[in-house]
Amino acid sequence: MNQPIYYINGNYVPESEAKLSVFDLSILRGFGVFDYLRTYKKRLFHLWDHLERLSYSAENLRLKIPCSLEEIAKIIDSLIALNHLEEAGIKILVTGGISPDQFTPQTASLIVLVFALTKYPKCFYTKGISAITTSLARSFPKLKTTQYIPAIVTLHTNHQAKEAIYLNQDRELLEATTSNFFCFKKNTLYTCNSDEILLGITREIILKLAASKFPIQFFPITYEELPTVDEAFITSSNKEIMPIVKIDHHPIGTGKVGIKTKELIQAFKKYTQQPEWAALSIPRHNVNK
Repeated sequence: MNQPIYYINGNYVPESEAKLSVFDLSILRGFGVFDYLRTYKKRLFHLWDHLERLSYSAENLRLKIPCSLEEIAKIIDSLIALNHLEEAGIKILVTGGISPDQFTPQTASLIVLVFALTKYPKCFYTKGISAITTSLARSFPKLKTTQYIPAIVTLHTNHQAKEAIYLNQDRELLEATTSNFFCFKKNTLYTCNSDEILLGITREIILKLAASKFPIQFFPITYEELPTVDEAFITSSNKEIMPIVKIDHHPIGTGKVGIKTKELIQAFKKYTQQPEWAALSIPRHNVNK
C-alpha cells in the first residue's frame, strides 16, 4: 500500500519521512498556526479565504511564511495529484521553526498535509449531538493557532460529548473547540461576533445564506438563556452544519434537530454544489491587504 505524500520545507516526502526537528518551536513551545480546508468533487473549497486567514494568523504572531500564498496553492494542487484522493482534507501548518535558544523564532517551517476527508456518522446530522461547556480560555482566539490544550483537556475528560463550547467570564457562549456556534431563539439567529472567536469560513457562508431567511443578531447568548434556545448548531469546514440537541444537562428546544437548522443544512449543501464560489474576503483577515 502506497504511503501518503506530504510537503515539508521544500520536499515532497512519504509519511514515514515526514519529520520535524525536536527543536522546532511547535514542539518546544506549541508555537505555530495552521488552516484547514476541504474539497467538494475534487474542487478546493474557498481556498483563498483559507490562505488569507492563514496569512492573518501568521502575521499577528510575527511568523513569516517561508513562501507566497500562490506557491502554497500550487503545493496543494501537487499533493492532491500525488495522493489520488476522491475527496481531500488539507491542513497547512506554519511553525516557529528550529530555535537555537529554544525560544526565539528563526526560519519558519511550512508543512502541507493532504489526506482522505474525514466523514462523520450520518446520525450526527439527523439526530444531532451533545456538547458540553468549558470556562478554559483559548489564547489568541482571533487566530488559528496550533495550541489546543483547553480543547484537548476538556474533551478528554468527557468522552460522551462530541464538542465543547467556550464560556467567557460573563458566561456567554462564544464558539466551540473546532467550530463556530449558532443558535435560534424563536425566528432569530444568534452568533458571537467579537474578538473572542475565530471567524470561520463556513460561518461566513452560513451568515450569507441565512441573511435572506432570518433576522440575525451578532452577539452571544448567556448560559442562563439556554432554556430559551429553540435550536443550535456548530459549523466548520469538516463538520459543515452539525446540529446540537443538548448542551450540558440542557436539552435544546424539543431535543431534536430543528426545522430552521435543517433548512440551512439544505441551503449549504446546495451552495457546495455550485460550479464556483465567490471569494468571501472577510474584512478582519484583509485588514492589511
